[in-house]
This record gives sequence, C-alpha cells and structure tokens, in this order.
Amino acid sequence: MSLSAATLLLPAPDAAWRVWKPRASASAEAVDSPSQASHLSKPLVIGLPAAACRTIGLILPQAESDLLEQIIVTQLERRGFKLEQDAAGKNCRWHLLGNLGGQAVVSVDLLADPFPEALAAAHASDYTAALRLAQLPVGHIVIIEEQGDLVLAASHQGKLYHSHIFAQTPAAEDALALEITLARLTLESDLGTDSITGVALIGANFDRGLVTRLSSVLDLPVRIVADLPPNTALDTRTWSKLLPVGIRSVQTANVRRGKLTRAIVLGGMLYLSLAFLAFAYLHFQEQRAAKLAEEVEATSEPAAAARKANERWKVLAPAIEPKRYPLFLLAEINRIMPGSGIVIRDFEVKGAEIDIKGEARDAQLAFQFIEDFKKNRILSRYEWTNPRPEVKGTTATFRAQGKLPQ
Repeated sequence: MSLSAATLLLPAPDAAWRVWKPRASASAEAVDSPSQASHLSKPLVIGLPAAACRTIGLILPQAESDLLEQIIVTQLERRGFKLEQDAAGKNCRWHLLGNLGGQAVVSVDLLADPFPEALAAAHASDYTAALRLAQLPVGHIVIIEEQGDLVLAASHQGKLYHSHIFAQTPAAEDALALEITLARLTLESDLGTDSITGVALIGANFDRGLVTRLSSVLDLPVRIVADLPPNTALDTRTWSKLLPVGIRSVQTANVRRGKLTRAIVLGGMLYLSLAFLAFAYLHFQEQRAAKLAEEVEATSEPAAAARKANERWKVLAPAIEPKRYPLFLLAEINRIMPGSGIVIRDFEVKGAEIDIKGEARDAQLAFQFIEDFKKNRILSRYEWTNPRPEVKGTTATFRAQGKLPQ
C-alpha cells in the first residue's frame, strides 16, 4: 500500500491529532483522540508520538532477513523489552534503512507497554511511529514537539533511525544543548564521524534567538523548519502489522465474526436455494403427474378397447392359429413316435390344453416318449405333466397333459 492511498492520523504539538486525507497536501481536520476517528475512511494509519512508540536504532551484521530478525529479537530481549506476536500482528516492527561499512542499519518501532487506551482505535489498519512517515532532514538531529513532549530524533538517509523524549515543553536552553551534544556523540559512534551535520527545530514555537545561541554552543548549523509533512511516496507494502494486543484481539474477533456471519449467510442462501429447487421440482412433478393423468384419461377408452380386443383374439387363438389345430398337434406327436411300441388310445384338445392317453411296450419307453414332447419345437411350448405309467402284464399305460402358459 502506498502512503498516498491511506488516511493518516498524526499527533500535533498540542494534545490534538491532525487528519491527513489521501493525497492531501495539508491537514484540514483535527480530532481529540484516535478513538474519535471512526468516521475516517480506511485504510487508516495512525502515527504515534514517541510516548507511545519508542524507536531504537541498531547497527548489526548483515544477514538474511530471517536471521536478521532473530538477531533483532535477541537484542531487544537483552534490553528488557517484552515482544508479542500473533496472527493479527506484532507489538514491534523493524526497518532495514541501508548498509554502512559492511553492517546493516536497522530501526525498530516498539509499542509502549501498557499501550495507552486513549490511543486504541479498533478501526486502525496499522500503527507506526509518527516520524517514520516523514522525510527527515538528512544528517540532522531533529527536535520536535509532540503533544507537550520534546522529542529528539535522528535519521539515516532521511529515514527515522532513532527517537526519544528528553523533556517537557518548554525546555531550558542548557538542557536542550546538553541533550543534543550527548545524542550527537552516540549517533556518530553508530553512524560514523561527521554523520551529524546540523540541527533542525521543527515547529513555530522556537525563536530565532535560540537558533543563534544553539548554533554557537553546538558548533553546528541550526535551522527552524515549519513542519514535517508526511512522505506520500513512502511504500508500506512490505510492512508487517504493528498493532497493540487489544486491537489485535478485537480485529481477530471481528474477522472470526465476519467469517461466521458469511458462513451463516451462505448457509441460509444455500438452504433457500435448496428449498426453492425442491419447490420447483415438486411443482414440475405435479405438473407432469397432472399431464400424465390427462394422457391416461385420454387413452383409457382406447386402451380398454384394445385389451378387450386382445382378450377376444386370445379366445379365438385355437381357431385361427394353425399350430394349435388338433390335427397339426397330432401330426407332431405322430412324427416323434417310435416305429413300434407306442399306441395312442385317446387324444383330446381343449383350448390351450392337450390330454393324451396311450399304451407303451414298457414304462421306460412311455417315459422317453413324454420327454420327447419337451424337446419338440411345437410341443415344447406346453408345460407337460405325466403321472407314473401303470404296468399291466406286458404293457404300460401312460397319460400326458400339456398346458400353454398364459
């Protein structure tokens, strides 16, 4: 995200907060606290005063990003800082400002613990040190007033390297000169000799006489800068989230609530969709059933006539189907009879039934004769039953009954 696309909330010299709208060249609105800025458009980035966000400069060995972060964490823990992290963000964020003499120049923003409740804004997209958003004078120690505190800040290549509160306003001139001198010694030991080339007093509360006197005492050029507007060209896309634990908890709960709400809405929409589809399918089936009922009703009389005609044809089948004529059936029986040993005594055809009585030379021949019926192309259409033949003397009396299946 480019800073020009965000709404910024920055501390004023007094207790107010100045609002910078996206792509604005000046602040046109002020609020009493971040908690009263819920009406501002998102994304909202809140620049914190040094009282709520401490900035620490570190000179570390050059390393890969993951290893460098581990070194930074170790350095901060050795200094007694409590670090927190969860899925929503951290309470600290480090920035690689560049390289100097084969070492990495790192600046770390660390939220105050406990974090002031008055500065907690659940709708904030991100927090940062307020001076992190400004283009600082290169090589200058910056003295700026933030909500009644005097803050000393230093930069590396115009990017915030270190800041701290050293006094309440107004501060005595000798105390101001001493703080600048001590800070210069410390910063030059980190950033190199002659890295500090001047002092910039930010705001309208510094007089010209102070500039002259400080310049004489410090042996450095001192100048007054009216204001430090936000650097709208600053690219924050690679920044991790820097959020107080309370805001992280609220935003995590909001995300969960949003997911649950979306799941409920989607579930409700799915339920309504299924109900609508079920109703549409039921309506379609009802229409189809009604149409089929109409078709059945329209064809019921022709169907009944067809069934009646079919029944009549079945009744007439023995008279019109040649394969059911008695003489035709008798001829088939005669064709499969052996040359001797079988005598047909009685042959009767009644509709779909045949009744045959006869005598055979022996029971085995009678049984084989009936079995041949079942193999015949015409006679096998009938279902045959035959009681056991009765043997009387030298002959066996047999009976076979066949019935066409319906």
